[in-house]
Amino acid sequence: MSITRLVELQDIDSQLEDLNSLLGDLPKMVDELNEKENSLKDRVEADKVSLKAINLNSSKSEKVNSGIQEKINKLTDQLFLVTNNKQYDALTNEIEHLKEQKKENEELLILNLEEKETLEKNINQNEASLEELKTDLDVRRNKLDEALSETADEKAALENSRKKQVTEIDDNTMQVYNKVISARSGIAVVPLSGNSCGGCGAALPLQMVSEIRAGDLHNCQSCGRFVYNKKN
Repeated sequence: MSITRLVELQDIDSQLEDLNSLLGDLPKMVDELNEKENSLKDRVEADKVSLKAINLNSSKSEKVNSGIQEKINKLTDQLFLVTNNKQYDALTNEIEHLKEQKKENEELLILNLEEKETLEKNINQNEASLEELKTDLDVRRNKLDEALSETADEKAALENSRKKQVTEIDDNTMQVYNKVISARSGIAVVPLSGNSCGGCGAALPLQMVSEIRAGDLHNCQSCGRFVYNKKN
């Protein structure tokens, strides 16, 4: 494998890293804002479904209560027509039973009303948050699109060059390279610096230094980076 190929690969990866740095945290921030937007939309939709169900239940309870009250009124009128205590007691018990039903429905209506107010408040707040988020998200999306557009051609050219370089490097070397570049902040290939590694500054064995200067490629025993002889 040519040392030049590995050095050129490192140069390409460094340029790609520089392009990504130009974007900064924008891609991550846009992704996070997208997730937040989707979460808010889901919550608003869920609250609206719950609100619809509560309104339907409340409407049913009101109709039931209206029917119960009509029965109570009719039974109350019948009290004046009864001729014995047994009939009177039966009507009274029925009226009391209906009043209990009505009371339960009224308590349910109160609970529904409280939940309805909470849901409406949440919906209004979340929809307001969505509007604010949308404004911020639109600005950041536009910035990201502009940055991506400006760097798209250059990035595509570098990625194509990278693919060509990788095909010229053996798999074992690429495995080591990928491992080191991930562990060493994007720098896997460094020039010899005197008798030391140009990456971490660790002193290298004299025999290794001699071989590197002769054109061989070695890995620093301290940081694992590939060390090569940079010719002036």
